[in-house]
Amino acid sequence: MNADRWLKLGIALIFLGVTFPLTKTLPASWNDISRVAAIESLVERGVWAIDDSPWLEATKDKVWLGERFFSDKMPMLTMLGVGIYAPLYRAGWSLAPTCHACAYAWLARILVTVPAAVTLVLFFALMRRHAVAWWRALLATGALGFGTMLFPYALVLNHHVPAASALFASFYLLVTRRTQRRALFFAGMFAALAVSFDVLAGIVAATVGVIALARVRRAFVFFALGGALPILLTAWLDYQIAGTILPPYMITQGYDYPGSEFPATFAGNGTPDDYVAYAFRMFLGGQGLFAYNPLLLFALVGAMRTALQRRHDLRLEGASVALGFIALCLYLATNTGNYGGNAYGERWFIPALPLLFAFIVYAPPLNARTLGQVAWGLFAPAFALSLFSSWQGAQAPWQSIAPPLQMTRDVTRFPFLGFRWNVH
Repeated sequence: MNADRWLKLGIALIFLGVTFPLTKTLPASWNDISRVAAIESLVERGVWAIDDSPWLEATKDKVWLGERFFSDKMPMLTMLGVGIYAPLYRAGWSLAPTCHACAYAWLARILVTVPAAVTLVLFFALMRRHAVAWWRALLATGALGFGTMLFPYALVLNHHVPAASALFASFYLLVTRRTQRRALFFAGMFAALAVSFDVLAGIVAATVGVIALARVRRAFVFFALGGALPILLTAWLDYQIAGTILPPYMITQGYDYPGSEFPATFAGNGTPDDYVAYAFRMFLGGQGLFAYNPLLLFALVGAMRTALQRRHDLRLEGASVALGFIALCLYLATNTGNYGGNAYGERWFIPALPLLFAFIVYAPPLNARTLGQVAWGLFAPAFALSLFSSWQGAQAPWQSIAPPLQMTRDVTRFPFLGFRWNVH
């Protein structure tokens, strides 16, 4: 076994060794309670409806269809959860709120934590394939694994991390094995699988599709064929639930029932009352994406630098990922109104993180040959803040936690008044 293989094994074991003991044992948000209710109902009663689930009243992430309540989550990940929970249930494990042998932690570990670990291994492998020094590749991998939202959300059942893992697997195959038709097929399948987990991942998946179309052209049909499988299966599952191929949370009237916490809109999302204030808080303020994870600025700079270098092997990939990330930012800033609900950070961005971080090694200081650059003076505190913030989020991923460093805004005096520390 060569050195890189030992390093890959070490990355997986360290990440799993840290996350497995920290995995939460019960659902703690409307989001994961809704999915748990659907998995529990399918295994224990054989129905998608959650009316008889003991979790029904604990979640508002549900839709009213045909005189019954259903989880509003995409069904593909739920079905994978059924495949895991069914044998656990027969062995005496439970998803009941008062469970003694609780199955929730194992659902989270298998569906979320393990894919996150695989993503980190692929991430390191991609760095090494592009001749990035092993210590720089390890530093970038550690930044992604423990300095972003990937870490806290690897501890709970959610659809964002599996979507991120599927998208990065697709990207990895396109970058490293795009001449192989089988690889193209699986790249398309993983990209579509990400969308079947998280519809918002479709914005990032579209950039992967653009890369495939531009790179392989005539062989793109294999990418498309692979992508068709998860989409068709999702449509079939949606039809089992609601008699339509639309996902439950796209059926707007499903949120129109007494006691609903959401407007009858797409995914129950509202829009900001003040777009400028909302965007400021989303990116720099109390819910700021870059306030929680300042290392993202380096990753974005790396993608842009790559896109502007004509002879760079990943120029197309850098441009596509940067534009896809910006498109996701614009969509979320203008078409959502609650910052992702009561949760740590801007969780809607998670599917884009591994792809964007793949370019952090092309930004200063990681792209430099020496250690004496001023950029390290910016990178080091950003790295420390990101690690600290991510560790805070790991304590309670389904609770709002202020970022350690955020900007305040006073439009009566200056567009940006300054910084404020929030250390918890």
